[in-house]
Amino acid sequence: MNNSTAPEKSTNEEIIDQLVIKVNALEKREIKLPDYTPNFEDLKKWLADHLPDNLAYPATKIQTQLDEVKTIVESIPKIIPVKHSHYFDPKSKGWIIAGVILLILTAISTGLNAHLWIENNRLQANDIKFRMLRQVYPVQANWAEQHYFNNPDTAENETIRLENEAEERSEAVDIANQKEREAKSAKERLIRLKHH
Repeated sequence: MNNSTAPEKSTNEEIIDQLVIKVNALEKREIKLPDYTPNFEDLKKWLADHLPDNLAYPATKIQTQLDEVKTIVESIPKIIPVKHSHYFDPKSKGWIIAGVILLILTAISTGLNAHLWIENNRLQANDIKFRMLRQVYPVQANWAEQHYFNNPDTAENETIRLENEAEERSEAVDIANQKEREAKSAKERLIRLKHH
């Protein structure tokens, strides 16, 4: 066991000897630092020229303020209790009413905008239809436009009257067609009965 510790000891001693030699060499070595005194003097002069006098703040005042801040920080509790009570006081009544009024106005304006948007789309569709009819039936389209511009108040009543007349004509044509089909069916039945 002595043999195994001896080489370790000699290795450790060699390392220590090397360190001692290097430390001694460093102690003998002279390190010359450059002289910055003229630079510091220039900097001091520049600061004196460019900084106002009121920035010279005494260290005693700084220490006093630091002590005051420390006492304030120490007086603040580590845990601040939080109350979770939500209520409306009389001062907030006006804000609540204003908020409700704003919500109502927003709802009304949104509804009005939606209605106007739908109505605008319907009017655009009618405009396109009228322009198409004007291209196919220019005489009738000009008559309708002229009649409306001459007397817009009676134009709606006139339109209703014309729609009623057209509906009556359509019903009369449907009845006549039905009667014609019935007559034709009866005639065919008569011919079949004669042949039997």
